[in-house]
Amino acid sequence: MINYFFNHFFHKRVRILIIIILSLVTLITFFMANPFTSEAELYLQSKEFNIEYYNRMLLIIKYVLLFLISLVIIDHDAKFIRPLIAYFKRGKIATIKLIFYYMLIFWLIISIYAILIVVPALVAPYFQFNLKYFIEFIKIIPDYFLLTTILLILTRENTKALSFLILILFIVYSFILEDIDSIILSYILPLSSGKMLNTTFGIIYLVVYFVFLIYLYYVVFLNENI
Repeated sequence: MINYFFNHFFHKRVRILIIIILSLVTLITFFMANPFTSEAELYLQSKEFNIEYYNRMLLIIKYVLLFLISLVIIDHDAKFIRPLIAYFKRGKIATIKLIFYYMLIFWLIISIYAILIVVPALVAPYFQFNLKYFIEFIKIIPDYFLLTTILLILTRENTKALSFLILILFIVYSFILEDIDSIILSYILPLSSGKMLNTTFGIIYLVVYFVFLIYLYYVVFLNENI
């Protein structure tokens, strides 16, 4: 069943789109990793160049991934799913669909982070792996799965444009959380940019929030008219 979903959801247009975006990320990474200065200066200021590279690229790939997820999820309510419901239980289709998209998003995250590490390792003599920034990247990952689940709940075949509206609101909300230290706003949508997730309670709340979203996804899918 996963292979069936893969062949229909991960069709040629989606594959081409992903290849184009990954290629653009590779080019951006190459230029960001090359400050185009003398080799002597690179060695003298290697730490500064390394920090600057990570700060820029983590910000860029965060929004690239959010945009890519919106493009990938936009066709999740394809018509080919409807005949399947006649042969399989709705719960099974909902579960396989959720697993498929989570696997796809996880693969995209790994691929883009690999580009972030491999490209500068090959072309930038100053580059060093930084555990601190790796942890920062890990902290962002729940945002991608929150967006994925929200899109699966709210968007349908006849409301594809809503996907990009949700993306814009998601990004704007992230900016607001960065500028305003508000626990209440973090309760509404617990994104990585909020301060609440720096606490144990915040992590527990995120897990509960995520489980609730998955529950809501099943409720919507199992009860909608198809």
